[in-house]
Amino acid sequence: MVDSLLQEFKSDAKKHALEETPKESVGLIVDGKYWRCKNIAENPEEDFALDPSDYILADRAGEIQGVVHSHPPGTPPSPLDEEVAEFTGLPWYIYLIPTDEWVKVGK
Repeated sequence: MVDSLLQEFKSDAKKHALEETPKESVGLIVDGKYWRCKNIAENPEEDFALDPSDYILADRAGEIQGVVHSHPPGTPPSPLDEEVAEFTGLPWYIYLIPTDEWVKVGK
């Protein structure tokens, strides 16, 4: 997917992230568009776990092209973010809320 096609995706993902703060938001990129998902992590203010039923619905709707989540405190990607992004084979886009920045890890 070409990064220049992500402006609409980023806008929708940013809106979701701001609504979910102080919890981490999570979503997927499906056919170039942002797909909101539920964060079912035990501690959603420090971690995310994507609801498997959301993943199944997204997969049925189109091609999953990336994973998105927010870091409300603005911390950089963790080693776990980088490791799991590599494992999934998908790019991960992380929105750092305090600095209004995007970081891409993985593919």
